[in-house]
Amino acid sequence: MALPPYRYARVALDAELHVQVTVDHVELPPSIPGEAVVSGRIARVFRGSPSLCSTPVSFKVPVCDERDHGLPPSGIIWTHPALLSKAPVMEVFLDAHEGGFRNASYYNGLLPALTDTPMRVYTEEMARAPVQHRSAGRYVPRQERREFFLYGALSIVALGVFCWALVRWSS
Repeated sequence: MALPPYRYARVALDAELHVQVTVDHVELPPSIPGEAVVSGRIARVFRGSPSLCSTPVSFKVPVCDERDHGLPPSGIIWTHPALLSKAPVMEVFLDAHEGGFRNASYYNGLLPALTDTPMRVYTEEMARAPVQHRSAGRYVPRQERREFFLYGALSIVALGVFCWALVRWSS
């Protein structure tokens, strides 16, 4: 089961780095699905210290091909191993981890070349959980009608009290 979109955005925004990496080598796992190890150098820094440009990096990317239909539902966004092996550039969100880096997000953008602007941008608004109603997101007409009438009745009562207070005050 995929995660709601705001969860993917939150994870990306919480990452220390948003970078594009020139890929030097991809080591595919012995069996698919699995985690490939991508090695390269940071070429563009969109979030983090610009001094990280040219820093060697290595991180894991979950890979799976279209034949792996028996996978249990999860929040993982899989990358096709053949496409990953051919990608000259990746855009990723990374965190410092045990003297190196780890992939901090579900987004692994495969690009044909470096870009001057990020290909994937998340905002705080995208990362906010939607307001949960008592009906847990389901539309319940009877409950909605009841709330509408309750708010309407309370508004009429409040208006009546306000008018009464205004008349008392003016006399």
